Amino acid sequence: MKGATPIKHRFTFVIIETALAIGVLHHHETNNMKLPSLASVYLVFGLAHGAALSEKVLVEAHSQIMGNASAVLGWQLAGSQQSMAPLEMGCKDITSLGHGNWISVGLDSDVIEDVFCTAASAPSNASATALAEIKLSVTDIFITQLLNAFGDNTEASAQWLCKNFNYTAMNDELALDSGRVGRAFCLNRPYGTDWVDPTHEVDIVADPRIYNLASYLAAILYIFSASSPTERWVMCEQYHYMAQAQLKLGINSKIVREELCVDHDIPLMTAHLVQTKMAGSSTNIFEQQLIVATDAAGDEKKMTWLCENIEHRDLGLLGMTPSNSLFCLV
Repeated sequence: MKGATPIKHRFTFVIIETALAIGVLHHHETNNMKLPSLASVYLVFGLAHGAALSEKVLVEAHSQIMGNASAVLGWQLAGSQQSMAPLEMGCKDITSLGHGNWISVGLDSDVIEDVFCTAASAPSNASATALAEIKLSVTDIFITQLLNAFGDNTEASAQWLCKNFNYTAMNDELALDSGRVGRAFCLNRPYGTDWVDPTHEVDIVADPRIYNLASYLAAILYIFSASSPTERWVMCEQYHYMAQAQLKLGINSKIVREELCVDHDIPLMTAHLVQTKMAGSSTNIFEQQLIVATDAAGDEKKMTWLCENIEHRDLGLLGMTPSNSLFCLV
């Protein structure tokens, strides 16, 4: 998308096939894309109980996840630029920065370009806007994963999650929008529990494992934009201009530097390797997020429930690594 004041993409979580079947979708139009309202999605989730999640549903969910992941990457980059030039360049043509590489691993270049345009229109607020947008997009990724990770066991899983969510941990440790998560699973349900809005806003992930995993994923995707080992080295030489800003966005710049500043003779990563790394990192982040969000660490009963109810075979279609041992105690 070109221009200084674009309409921002917002990728919501959706179970599209069931929604179409019962005809409850109400849409918002965004850049000619029609996306369901949050209220409709929550309703669909409740009505989907007993209907198996088809490949079509999971592929659509993965598309939503990748849209939000694209927004996260876009804001991680745009929010850490130190001048208008790269923002304007990315807004005009994002391939001038990413060389089209991000498309090959499933990211949406239009969304990333959109972010750069938004940042370019208000550069003085880019960092603060980036924090808020990253938090919202990461929250929606987590919700979409949860909506689709339990197969057709939607009502039982929503009830279990609603009863076991620790909203303080979601806010303080995971820097997620805890109210948004709560509304997705607990609103207007007989088993709904009240959540208390956090007394303070947390924008940076405090959980060290997720902080480092997310930083590694950001590093991999940034490095993949290089078109040659020489360009990668130039990016390394110039990274100190971005490092401090990225720290403020919740990225461990030391991890980025370690991955970026490698010898010239080390070949560039292939798209397949990057996708494998993305899947592995996404799986580990999701696992740790859910353990923290439900206070499942060290709780054998909770871990057993998660192990037995996660639809492990569907994780691959959600952009994660299929694993029969996820959450399973050995």
